Amino acid sequence: MATITSPASLWIRLAALVYDSLVVAGIWILGTFAVLPLTGGVGVTAGMPWYRIYLFALAALFFVGFWCRAGQTLGMQAWRLRVRSRSGGRLMITQGVVRLVVAWVTLGLGFLWCLIDPERRALHDLVAGTEVVREPRSQ
Repeated sequence: MATITSPASLWIRLAALVYDSLVVAGIWILGTFAVLPLTGGVGVTAGMPWYRIYLFALAALFFVGFWCRAGQTLGMQAWRLRVRSRSGGRLMITQGVVRLVVAWVTLGLGFLWCLIDPERRALHDLVAGTEVVREPRSQ
């Protein structure tokens, strides 16, 4: 029997994003501790270009990894959201990367597209060929 899902609203998506931002902050803290031996124990300044790229890569691995492997980040699990390709299958890595890059390049403003799209897709979903659905409660 097929699971009946509904398009995820902007507000639920943002709630999941807040949850995920806390997880990413924790990953960044652990990632910063991991580079301390490479700097001789000296703190890393936030303006260092390699450090910014490193933090971006950590966040990208978190989001794209979870989207492509499980279809959900930890925040999405908490709110019963799932990202999938328009055909209903798992995301390909290229879809995950495109989705992430468009979301970050638009500084998150692409989420506002959910308010006018009849299927509640954000701009990054349109470009990547994905959709975010809310799954029903398990019985």
